[in-house]
Amino acid sequence: MPELSYDAMKEKLRREAGSAASEKKRASRRFVNEIGNRISVLVEETRDTGTTESTGKKAEFDAVRIVVTGPTSTSENTLTRQEAAELMSCLERVLK
Repeated sequence: MPELSYDAMKEKLRREAGSAASEKKRASRRFVNEIGNRISVLVEETRDTGTTESTGKKAEFDAVRIVVTGPTSTSENTLTRQEAAELMSCLERVLK
């Protein structure tokens, strides 16, 4: 994935949001991390398609898209809702 500036990523996400259903939940934050870098985090509901391991068939599912953008990198991942809930539970245990 080519490196996008913060402003370019923000514009990309704005365009994608405009083309999606308005009832889609999303949350975002901008902050400066522990080492002084500006970071942007976006979490939004989406739909995705994956392959079911047991049958090998494609299946559409409710998903959560996570995008973390910093000054030198962008990380993007789409998880099932259950995977997102399990990740949140693990993060809560580690960060206490």
